[in-house]
Amino acid sequence: MHYSTLADAPVPALRMVRISAALTALVCCVLAWAAGEQWRLAVALAVLLVCPGYLLERALLGRDAVMPLARPAVWFGLSLSAGALLYQWAATAGVSLLHGALPTLAAVCALGAVGLFLGRPRPVSVWPRVHALWPAALAVVVGLTAWTRAAQVRGLAAPVWVDSLHHALLVRVAAEQGHAPYALAPYLPIESLTYHSGFHALVAAVLGACGCGGGLGLPGTLLLVGQALNTLTALAWAGAAAQLWRRPVAAVTAAVVVGLASIMPAYYVSWGRYTLVAGVLMLPALMVAVDILLACRERRWAAAVAVALLLAGLSLVHFVVLCLGLLWCAAAVACAVRQPGRAAVWIGAAGALALALTLPWTAMLLSQARLSTGSSAVNLGGNPSYNALPTELLWASSNRALAGLAGLGALLALRRRRRAAVMLAVWLTLDVLAANPVLLGLPYLSFYNNEFLTITLFAPLAMLIAGGATALDAWAVERLRAPWRAPWPVVAAAGVLGAALWLAPQLQTVVRPDTVLATEADMRAIAWAARETPADARFVVNTAGWLYDVDRGADGGWWLLPLAGRQVTTPPVVFNYGPEAYVRGVKEETSWLRSGAGADPEALAVFMRSRRYSHVFATGRGRSVDAEQLRASPLFEELYRDGDVSIFRLAV
Repeated sequence: MHYSTLADAPVPALRMVRISAALTALVCCVLAWAAGEQWRLAVALAVLLVCPGYLLERALLGRDAVMPLARPAVWFGLSLSAGALLYQWAATAGVSLLHGALPTLAAVCALGAVGLFLGRPRPVSVWPRVHALWPAALAVVVGLTAWTRAAQVRGLAAPVWVDSLHHALLVRVAAEQGHAPYALAPYLPIESLTYHSGFHALVAAVLGACGCGGGLGLPGTLLLVGQALNTLTALAWAGAAAQLWRRPVAAVTAAVVVGLASIMPAYYVSWGRYTLVAGVLMLPALMVAVDILLACRERRWAAAVAVALLLAGLSLVHFVVLCLGLLWCAAAVACAVRQPGRAAVWIGAAGALALALTLPWTAMLLSQARLSTGSSAVNLGGNPSYNALPTELLWASSNRALAGLAGLGALLALRRRRRAAVMLAVWLTLDVLAANPVLLGLPYLSFYNNEFLTITLFAPLAMLIAGGATALDAWAVERLRAPWRAPWPVVAAAGVLGAALWLAPQLQTVVRPDTVLATEADMRAIAWAARETPADARFVVNTAGWLYDVDRGADGGWWLLPLAGRQVTTPPVVFNYGPEAYVRGVKEETSWLRSGAGADPEALAVFMRSRRYSHVFATGRGRSVDAEQLRASPLFEELYRDGDVSIFRLAV
């Protein structure tokens, strides 16, 4: 028998559907688990991203309150929050989530989620009968997004640019310690790292749950998890659009914009901005939970707990995205139609609970924050140069067209008197003011600047374009007469899918070649160094300038520390959180190497003896050392050579 929606089906039919779905998922997981390490990572990631959030959603948010297409967004956000909080409190209590703890926790969450899923179902009242075409169209869009994200990293030996390196190190530390990576010994002399660790907790949990090791396998793991999260951002923002606009066309339209039309967040992979990807994946869940909190009349305390969990998780995953989420809370309160005072009280209560949940992290942040300016992230003060509007990013790729469509969408939605359009307009205004506080006579902030505004602009643009699509869809349904009204969902879905198919091939390449530092030859050399050099070996590596007085590596030798555990002259840039004397010493060494003085073998030998370095990782992609000169010098012995990569030992 045919049912127009599953909600119309009787309980036995719903139960059979659920049992079939659970068995299919189980078979797929078993087959994937047996297929190899990368597939085991994928299974563990799926379990940890879905099951904890599913359990929390069922406990805290009413099933009728969350729009059907918004539920995955809520699962992702609550799962990431739960994992980040678990790792934070484990670090605070000195507890290690190792020795079987993670597989056990993952199994309990999975069994609990399956048990709830297979429990006695009941027909639910869902919003205007979701035509089956829309979930199918959304699945196609997410599939196309996954295809583009896979194409973007095909052929990469390791994640690219600067941030990827310290993300790999923090994942390794979290995986080895079994809790949040606040103390980085023995890799770096840092005891209290004030760097958001929620993403690293997720990857470490995935590694622990599937029994995969870190170390040399970290590059592939980061690429897999990072691109998976980037793909899911399209699904998450589709959920936020579905919740705000209450029509499925909004969800699919938002997914097309986020996944296939906008250069952001796809371009994050070219910067290695993995924590930012995790943050923008969580933000839609907060938007949905705030909407439910301000709309519900029963069990409001439970919705407030969900908001608090998401605020707390965001503070641990990406502090700046948390600020963007707080601006959304402010916009929601400002636009509350009924009892804005009570709305402010409930949001404030959720914020207070979030502070309590993250008390150790918040206390550590406040203890190290400085109001001054500087290259370290603990400095809060900004300046006009650092906070300048990056117009090349603002108008990159299709952003001009998207901005125009967003403006049109806002006008169409406002014409239909949709409160969501007003909320989005207020949110965008607050976002601009937060990045430019000088407009209000306040000083710039270092952490919330115009670059962040620009690279997260895709979110409000996608929501406004989805609002325009909603307005057009509503107009067509109201104005079309039989027999034209019946095929309208097919026509609308076909139009959105046509746009997705046209856009997908244009987003396969986003990684800039100049951000690719590591090659396959570099990775082979690092694997050799991990096997054949002493554990206390210290390497000179090629160095290049990066940001102010902080330098970066110029080739794959920079990856020696997170992958092989070997100390290098240019550590990951989080060294800047270390003691002042240590930071000053690193900057002196990297400045000397960046000048090219190390190209002289005799000068390099003196430098290495005085600073206890024993080996050199040399390639033709940097000017700090010269491999040809080292081969000709009796002071150095070449131990390894593969293509343009050589490893030397100081012989005398």
